[in-house]
Order: sequence, then C-alpha cells, then structure tokens
Amino acid sequence: MKRLFLFIPLFLFSYQVNLAEMLTKPKSYVRDFYLTEFMRETNQSDLAYKAYYSLYKPRMKHLKILSKKFDFFKPIYRCVNPSPKDIRNIDIACVLNNGLWLSSMARLGPEDLIYLYSKLPDGREKKAVWAFLNKDFSNVFKSASLGYYFILRYPSKRIDQKITNFRPFYGKYFHLFVKSAAKHDLPLIQKSINRLNYKYFSDKTKWWMFLIAMKLKDEKRAQNILKSMKKTSKVNFWLWQLTGDKKYLNELLKSNRVNFYTLYAYEEAHKNFKIYNKILFNTVKKPKYDQTNPWDVLKFWDEFRRRKDLFKFAKELDCPKSEALKALVLDKAHHYVRNYFITPKMYEDKDKRFKAFVYAIARQESRFIPASVSSSYALGTMQIMPFLVRAMKGDVFNQFDYDENIRLGAKHLRWLFKRLDNPLMVAYAYNGGIGFVKRRVLPKFRYKGKYEPFLSMENVVYDESREYGKKVIANYVIYSKLFGKPVTLHELLGKKIPPKEKKVKEKKVKK
Repeated sequence: MKRLFLFIPLFLFSYQVNLAEMLTKPKSYVRDFYLTEFMRETNQSDLAYKAYYSLYKPRMKHLKILSKKFDFFKPIYRCVNPSPKDIRNIDIACVLNNGLWLSSMARLGPEDLIYLYSKLPDGREKKAVWAFLNKDFSNVFKSASLGYYFILRYPSKRIDQKITNFRPFYGKYFHLFVKSAAKHDLPLIQKSINRLNYKYFSDKTKWWMFLIAMKLKDEKRAQNILKSMKKTSKVNFWLWQLTGDKKYLNELLKSNRVNFYTLYAYEEAHKNFKIYNKILFNTVKKPKYDQTNPWDVLKFWDEFRRRKDLFKFAKELDCPKSEALKALVLDKAHHYVRNYFITPKMYEDKDKRFKAFVYAIARQESRFIPASVSSSYALGTMQIMPFLVRAMKGDVFNQFDYDENIRLGAKHLRWLFKRLDNPLMVAYAYNGGIGFVKRRVLPKFRYKGKYEPFLSMENVVYDESREYGKKVIANYVIYSKLFGKPVTLHELLGKKIPPKEKKVKEKKVKK
C-alpha cells in the first residue's frame, strides 16, 4: 500500500487537505478527521476510495458522505443502513450483519415481514421477525441470544414481561441486561429483577438493581444493596440520602477530590475544597509539545502513557503553550487527589457566571487542550462537531485556535440558554443535543420529591450525558468562585444549605 501513495498527483495540493501528506501521518482520530474532510472535498472516486480504505476507524458517516457523491458507494451504504422500503432490494447478508435494526423491523408491514422470514436462515433474526409478525414476544427471554438482542437494541415496552428464569443471561454481560431494564419503562422486567438475590452480583450490576429498587419504591432493599457495595462517593452519598446517617456524610467529607457528590457534602458542612489553578512558572521557553498542534498532542499522549517520572515531565511542559498538558501530568503525578482547575487566558465576558460556565464546559470537554479531536471528530477546546461549526459559519480547519473555537462554543451555549435557561439542562444539551433533552430528559425530570433531583439525574438515559451533567455543574460551581461570582450546587438544584452549626462552649465549673 505504501508504494501506491507515491502516485497521488500533485494537484491535490489545491485541496485544504493534502491526501498524500495525511497518509504519512500516524493512524488516529486526528488523521481520520482530515481524511473525512478530504472525502467531502474530492470529486474523484478513486481518491475517495483510497481515503476511505485508509481510515483508522471507518464509520457509517463516511459511507453516507460518499454515497451522496459516488454511485459506487450507494449499494454499500444501503446495505449497512437500509430503510424499511429497501428491504426487498438488499442482500439478506446485510440483515444478518445487523444492517436492519429491530426498530426498523418493527415498522415493516406483514408482507415485508413474511418476505424477510422466508429469506432468513434459522437464528435470532428470523425469530425476531416471527415475534413482530405474530405480535408475540413471549419467547424473547427464553434464550440469551434473542433476549440480549431485544433488550439492548429494542428496549420497547412491547417486550415487557414477567421473567421467572434469568439463568440464560447470567455472566459478565448480565449488568447490561439489568442496566437496560433500569433505564427504560419496563416495569414487569424490573419487578422480576427486584426479586433476585443481589448478593451474587458485581457492584456495577448492583448499582442498577439499586435504581430499580428505587423506581419500585423499595427503599429497604435499595439500602441493603448499597451497604453490600464498595463505598465510593456515589454509594456514600446515596446511603446518606436514604438513611440520614451522618457517618456517610463524614465519609464524603474525608475526600479531598471534588466531584458532584463530595461537593454537595462539602457545602452542607460549610467546607471548601483546596483548588489549584496556578501551575505556571514559565521556566521553559520552547515547550516540548505545542498543545495547539494536533500531531504534537498525539505525541504527548503517547509519551504520557509511557513516562514514569511525571514530575520531571511536568517541568518540561512549564510554558503557556503547554499549560493544559502540564495540568494533566500533575494530576496523575499526584494520584488524582489534588483539584487542578486551571484558568488559561482564553475567554472574557462581563457576565462572570456565563464565563464560569464556558470554562466548566471547556474543562470537561478537553481539559483545555486546544488541539483535541474526539472519536466522533468533535474539535478543539469546546469539542464542537464539524456540522455545528459549519452551521455557525465557522471554519472546521481553524478549530484548534482558542479564539475561534471558544467564540463558536460560547455562541452555541448562549443559544442553548435562551431555550433551556437551566445550567444542568444546558450541560445535558451540549453533550446530547437539545432534542435529546426535550424528548428524553425534561418529560421525566423532577426537582421536587423526596430524593429529587438526584434520582432524576441518576436516571438520565444516555450514559455519557448522565455523568457529563454532574461533572459540568460541579466545574461550574468551582469556576464561579474562582471568577468572583459564586453559585452553589444547592442553589442550582433548588436546595437550601442548612445553617452552620454553632459550637457550644462548655462552661467551666468552679470547684
């Protein structure tokens, strides 16, 4: 393959992405981003084909881009992403390779289901078609293959049923079964799981069993499940909420590391975390790695994984051009017990709380590394998706610059605040999209209730968005204090901080 690269014509230099140059770079998400942009630019199918087959992680999005431009890619894209109307025009192998989702299968009419059933060999896909054709899902959870297929890919209430035998599902993936049942509206399956002996399962399975018990208002079982788990900050927080026992609050107060749960406890106790935001001494004129260069950042990550002498490595990065990289190294060097909340000069705003929120997002998205590229090609400090950059009239190739990327990120945040007017909801929307928040979060989210909004926060459907929201609002509280316009986590969640307990002085009794 390497010899073929030499024959790429010189006229490619007219493109913003030079394919010949890109193919000399290390395989990575950074290179895939540039190759994706090249596919958007080129009108030559042979070069698009070369770029596609050089990807580190090819995705459906790549085939979608190419299928719109080149006829050669249309049948390939139709195979991996067939619509119900294409069901009779695709190779049956596409369905067997998960080309047809259960949600698509559920929309097929009787004639198409009969056609599909006649073509499929015996197996879970054929059994799935039979279930939709006969509107009978009673056999779905009789075998692990079919059961996992349905509950992980189609957790619809249509499959909800009492389960008397979970043995086919026991194993290292059982937590996924329980997790899917906990996150979705499947009360009969939840009640079935709630009868299982939790003691035999791993902590990650127990956590979802705990949430199922809470949904079913079985607080005694919920407490017992938590007491059987390793005492993390999340577990101690919930034991404190359920029992009111201050020993769990005191366990949270022993932690020096700030997170959503410990921050809430610290506020209750009128305590403050030690925050480290000044880490630069400018002892290095030319940094080892430039954090605005994506290829340099790749090299940094490679060395970061290998280095043992981390404090020495941090000194080599003591320069404004590598401040964010230094903060990461120091964090690991101190075994993640210090709270590094750096404040690089990247954004100013008269509204200090909005500025604090911008920093809160930036810290969570990229830890302030300007040349960050995610696996989905989110770009820069604020990790903005290329389609959103284009929608805001930005330049995708200029997103590794603090000014350009943060300008667009702040613009998008203002747009979200106008529509949601709630920092937590804006955080969820920044991660999962405003449509996700309106459809999947707001309808079920509660601020009033015995364990709210904490229980609503634990039940946000998307895993990444659920944890993201907690981390961002904790960051927001820290940065609001650093920028002189403090807001508390209690205030954001509609709670009141209890008054500080007065110490009663003991009177000396005269003998």
